[in-house]
Parts: sequence; structure tokens; C-alpha cells
Amino acid sequence: MELPNDEMTVRDYAGVLRRRWWVIAAFVGVAVVLSLATSLAQDQVYEAEARLLVETGGGDSLFADDSELRGADATRAIQTEIEVIEGERVRTRVERRLEIDDPAEAEARAVGVTDVIVVTVRSNDPEQARDLANAYVEEYIEERRDQAVEELLAAGEQIQEKLAELQVSIDELASDDPLRSSLLAQQAAFQETLGQLQVDAGLKTGGAAVVQIAELPVDPVEPTPLRSAAIAAFIGAVLGVIVVLLAERLDDSVRTEQDVAKITTSPTLAVVPMDPPPDPRPVSISSPNDVAVEMFRGLRNNLIFLGLEQHVGLIQVTSAVAGEGKTTTAANLACVFAQAGRSVVIVDCDLRRPQLHNTFSVSRSPGFTDQMMGADDVTPHTIRVGDGATLDVLPAGAVLSNPGELFLRDRCADVLQALTARYDFVIVDSPPVLPVADAVALSRHVDAVLFVIEARSTSSGDAAEALARLGQAGAPTAGVVLNQAGRRGGTYAYRSEAMDSTSA
Repeated sequence: MELPNDEMTVRDYAGVLRRRWWVIAAFVGVAVVLSLATSLAQDQVYEAEARLLVETGGGDSLFADDSELRGADATRAIQTEIEVIEGERVRTRVERRLEIDDPAEAEARAVGVTDVIVVTVRSNDPEQARDLANAYVEEYIEERRDQAVEELLAAGEQIQEKLAELQVSIDELASDDPLRSSLLAQQAAFQETLGQLQVDAGLKTGGAAVVQIAELPVDPVEPTPLRSAAIAAFIGAVLGVIVVLLAERLDDSVRTEQDVAKITTSPTLAVVPMDPPPDPRPVSISSPNDVAVEMFRGLRNNLIFLGLEQHVGLIQVTSAVAGEGKTTTAANLACVFAQAGRSVVIVDCDLRRPQLHNTFSVSRSPGFTDQMMGADDVTPHTIRVGDGATLDVLPAGAVLSNPGELFLRDRCADVLQALTARYDFVIVDSPPVLPVADAVALSRHVDAVLFVIEARSTSSGDAAEALARLGQAGAPTAGVVLNQAGRRGGTYAYRSEAMDSTSA
């Protein structure tokens, strides 16, 4: 049977998240705990920063026209200086200056579109972070000054060589030679230029100045437990939501009446919320005012109304697999029929895993199998289920090696028909459909089959397969009971005056 795949709405997603909030909370909790543990295990890191102003023009020169330099790409010039600050030459100078091996590297960045550069250094020692930041800016300035002075000295040497060549040429000429005056003019110009270079070399400061020295950092920048925990909580919540929604997509369990309608045309006769009963007895005995008991009464009434159209005296209760609440449903249904004044017997035909003798605290044998083997003196146990109401219980009986064959015998129909003639209703607790063929074989002898589905547990595939097997066998499936559809405490509040006066 092909199952429809309806698109989920926003309300459906909200319901999923609300129903499985604990999964999201678990992800958030684990993420926060791991984040805090990681933060506490980390060493503290301190950050110090110093600021310097870099002149992109020839600001140290008294003579040069630096209009062309000022018109250059300032952004490109600043990025070049950042590379120099972070380069190996400045780092080597810092290493020599502070006499430490492998100092922490500096990170430099420009402040907006200005010529100010921020130099940042991180270290586990706050004093070392401060000293390194200051050393980087100072050594960068020295490095830049040394490079500028070297360039000027190199240019001066070239001029000195040119002056020497001119002097030789002048000495070779006669005093009245017209060329001599031209060479003397060139010599004077070179000497003036050399003088300017010597002045510039003395004025060179490196073209940079410290704007703000690094101060001793007080608080560490890493780890940041609160910030990390907040981020971890967000990531955990996102992962939790993804896991919940993915699980919802992969989960094909039956949860609502709408899900039941997708897999069968049989009606949902009851939706039963079930809290654990106060004692081992059926909840219809131990807590008759429970909401679940009222749902069982509604199921009883639906079956009575169904009996107006067809005889439903012999009712089989089964499920797809074990553990879905079929025995609980059968026991409580039998009890509410008996409490309504009907003569009822409940028969344990789950011969492989019988439970009714435990449910009603009676002996397992003699029982149904003993009657099937020919015993005529098997008497059901009579159980008190309310004020003046009794229920007969026929347990499974003696253990057989291959109990499934019993349901194929004509004797099975005879035993069940005999019970039907004696009681108004015969409730049969049978094995689940999928594990063994007993339930399908038994369905040939009953008037109606109640199919129990445990909400959020039974898969749509299992339920559809089990119902299909019953349908192929011609089983008279009356409807579905959706069990454990919502656990909620409390009692049924709408009570009669007689009940109130009795309890008073």
C-alpha cells in the first residue's frame, strides 16, 4: 500500500519542535558544556596594540617637492608598509632587540582610509604582549629610516663620483677655455645637490611616528567563555532543529487520526491517552474516572452502535507487532462492557506470549488450550470489576509446542461459538499480525477485529502491512484504536449527581 506524502505546514513544523523540544535542549546543553570545558582548558591570551602614523610622502626633506608622492596611490603605499611591518626583517630586529627566540608575530591593519596603522601582538604574558607591540612599531620606524638613509648615502656616493670626474675634466682644460665655465657650473650644481642629500640624511626619521604606545592589557581576549557559550548554544540549537526535522522526515510512525486515515479506510474508533495505572490492574478498575477509561467507554459505545448493523459479539483485538497495547485495550474494553451490565468473557488467545493471567492475577491453566484439547470442565475465572459488575477471564491454558495450529481446527470455532452463545460479548486477545500467522487464522472465526496502533511507535509500513494481511484473509476489521495518543493525567470531570453523591 502506497502511503501519501503530504507536505508539512508551518504549524506542523512548530508542533514537531514543541513535541521534541528536549532534543534541541540536549544539543544546546551539550554544546554549551563542551564550549565551557574547552574555554577553561585553554591558556589565557592577552592582546596589546600600538599605533603609528606613516608618511607616504617625502616629509623628511626640506628641499624636495613631494607633490608627486602625495598624488600616488596612498592605499597601496599603506598596504606595502603593512607587509613590511609583518615581514621577516622587522621580526628579526625585534628578536635581537628583546633577546627572545621566536617572538610572536605582529598583525597590522590600516585604520579606515587614514595613514594610521594599528600593530597588534598576542601573547600568554600580558607584559610580553605590550613589549612586543612597542618593539614592532619602533623597529619598523628604525628599519624604514635605515633604508631611507642608505638610499641617500648611495645617491651621495654617485654624486661624489660625478664630481670627481668633472674635476678631472676641468683640470685638463685651459683657464680661458669656454667649456671650462660650463663644467664649473655643472660642478656647482652637483655640489648643491650633494649638500641637500647630506642635510636630508641627517633629518631622516623613517617617515613614521608612534601615535600611541601599547599599554599593559588587563583582561585576556581569549578564551571568552560567555561569548563562546552563546555561540555554542546557537549552533547547538540549529543542529538540534536540523536533527529534529530530519528525524521527523525519516520517522514514519503513526501519530494522529490523520496518519491512520492514510493507511486504512477503517475508521478510528478510539484515541486513548494512557498514563501508567496506579496498580497492575486495568485502569478501568483501578481508576474508573480516568480520561483513558472514558475513551474505552466511547469505544464500547461505538461497537454497540456497530452491532445495530451487524452482529459483533465476538471481538478480536490485535496489532501489527508486540508491545502496542492490544492486551491493555482488550482488558479495559472487557471491563467497561462488564461495568455496563453486559455479560462478558475475555479469552487469552495469545498463546505464545500470554499476559491476561498476570493482568487479572489468575492462574494460567486450565484455560483456552485445555478446552481446545478436549477438556470440558474448564471454568473461566470470575473477576469483580466494579459495583456489582463481574468479568469472566479465560486464560491461555497449558503451554503447547505449536499453538498456531489450534486456530486452524474446527474445534476453535466450536469453542468460540459456545462462548458467544453464553455471553453477550467475547473479547479475544490475540497475537500480533506480523510476527506469526495466528492472528490472521483466528480472524476467520470472529465478528469484528479491533486493530491497535501505538502512537509514535508503530510505523506506517508495519501497520499498513498488517492491515493488508487481515484484508487479504477477509478479516472483518471494524476499526482502529490509536493507543498512547497523548499521555496526560487527570480524571474525567463531567460526572453525574449520583456519582458525586456516592463519593461524598
